[in-house]
Order: sequence, then C-alpha cells, then structure tokens
Amino acid sequence: MDNQNKAARASQADHEKFEQGLLETRWTETGEPFYVIKDGNDLNEFAPLAKLILEDEQAIAHDFTSKVVSESGEQEVSFEYKSGWFLEGLGEGEIE
Repeated sequence: MDNQNKAARASQADHEKFEQGLLETRWTETGEPFYVIKDGNDLNEFAPLAKLILEDEQAIAHDFTSKVVSESGEQEVSFEYKSGWFLEGLGEGEIE
C-alpha cells in the first residue's frame, strides 16, 4: 500500500495561511518541531494545518505528538504527526 497516495496534500493557500500565523518554529530536545502561533489566531485551526503541512513534507521518518502554542504561551493544541514512510509499522508486524 502506498501511503503517499492516500495522504492529504497541503495547498498553496494552506501554506500561506500557516506562514502568516506562524511566529516561529521551535524544536524539542529529541528533534521534533512545534510551532508558536501569533496571538489572536485560532489554535484549533492551526494544529490541523501544521499536521497537514508536516505530513505533506514527509521530512521526519517517525510518528510523534507535536503542538501549536500561542505566542503568550497561554494556550496549546496537540496533534499527532504520522510520517507515512514506507518502513513505518515494520516493527509492529504491519508489513511482512
């Protein structure tokens, strides 16, 4: 099964909207990104955008939980990143 064919694609409009609201990208100690979003934006709207763009880029080869946080640090919304890489799931017996 080809995960790339079933994955949603981020449109140019998605990228532009995300970039307009993005203040900065930060990285955890384990090398996973999370995003600081300018105050006044709806984090419940930006979390799915961040997920869509990350999954579209397929730059990280493992699944993880990330988040978007408000500039003030008062709010955050988590999302699950799914890499979609070919070997993902091999250790769990999904691929023979």
